[in-house]
Amino acid sequence: MNSMLGRLLTTLQLTRMSIAFGAVSDLWFAVVLAWSIHAMPQLHGATPWWSGDSMWGLGLALGAGMVTALGLFGCGAAFNDVLDARHDAAFRPGRPIPAGRIRPTQAIVIAMVALVCAIIGASILGGGSEGGMWSIWLTLLTACLLLFYNSAARFVPAVGIVTIGLIHAVHMLIPTWTLPILLPVWWSMTHAMMVGASVHVLEQKRPVLSRQAWIGIVLGWFFWSAMLFILVIGQGRELWPAHLPWWGPAWPALAMFIFVIFARWKIMTAKTMRSGAEKLKRYGAMWQALYAAAWFLAMGLHVQAACFGVLACTGIIVMTILREVLGLSGRPLGYK
Repeated sequence: MNSMLGRLLTTLQLTRMSIAFGAVSDLWFAVVLAWSIHAMPQLHGATPWWSGDSMWGLGLALGAGMVTALGLFGCGAAFNDVLDARHDAAFRPGRPIPAGRIRPTQAIVIAMVALVCAIIGASILGGGSEGGMWSIWLTLLTACLLLFYNSAARFVPAVGIVTIGLIHAVHMLIPTWTLPILLPVWWSMTHAMMVGASVHVLEQKRPVLSRQAWIGIVLGWFFWSAMLFILVIGQGRELWPAHLPWWGPAWPALAMFIFVIFARWKIMTAKTMRSGAEKLKRYGAMWQALYAAAWFLAMGLHVQAACFGVLACTGIIVMTILREVLGLSGRPLGYK
C-alpha cells in the first residue's frame, strides 16, 4: 500500500499538479463563459451543445475541461522531465527520474496516457456542436506547442516566452474557438508571457535575455495580439461588447496591479532568486482564477465571479497542502 501511495505521489510530483491549477482555471473560465451565453443574449458566438440552462451539461463540460487541462499539463510536464533527465541527474538528483523513483519509459507512458485523456476530454467538449472537431484540433495543436517548447523553443528565450503565451491562448479556445469575448484570452497570453520573462530573469537562465531577445518577445506579442484581434474582426464581433460597461476591464486591470505588487513582495522576501522564481510561477498560475473572477465581474455575472473567487481561495489551500504536507516541491518524498 505504501509503495502504491509513493508511486502516486511521485507521479503527482513529476507532473507538478500544484501549478496545473492555472490550466484548469483557464479552461473552466472558457467553459463557464460559453455556458453563460444564454444569460446574455447580446453576446454572439457559437453555442456549444452543453450551453444553456442545464446544470448537468455545465457539470459535464467542467469535468471534461478539467480532464483536458490536466491531461495536457501532465503530458507536457512528463515530456519535460524525460528530456531533462540527463541535466537533472547532474544538477537536480532529487527529481523523480534521476532519483530512480520512476523510469523514463514510465514517464513516457504517463505522457501518452495524459494526452489521450486530454483528447477524450476535448471530444466531449466539442461533440455534437457546430465545429466540434475544433476542440480536438486545438488540443492537438496545444500538445504540439508543448512539445515544441520543451524540445527546442525554451532554449531560445524570445521564441520560448512567446510560445508560452501562445500555449495559454490556444488552450483557452479548446471549449469553443468562437468565445463571445476574446479579450480575456489576450489577457491570459500577456500575463503568461510576463511571468515567463520574469522567471527567466530570476532563475538566471542561459542564454540571458539580451536586447534583441526583448525586441523579439515584444514583436511576437504584437504579432499574436494582432492575430487575435483579426479573429475578433473576422467573426464580426467587438473587442469589448458595447452593451457592457466601458469600465469593465478595470477589474482585471486591478487584479493584475495587485498581482504585480504581491509578486514583487514574494520575490523580495524570498531567500534566493530561484526561490522567488518558484513562487512567481506558483502564484502566477493561481492568479488565473482571480482573473476569471475579475472578467465575470466586468460582465456583470456576479454568481460566476463569486464561484471563481471561491475557486481561487480553494486553490491556495489545496496547493499549500500538496506542496507542504505531501512534499510536492521537487524534493524527495522523504524530505518532509
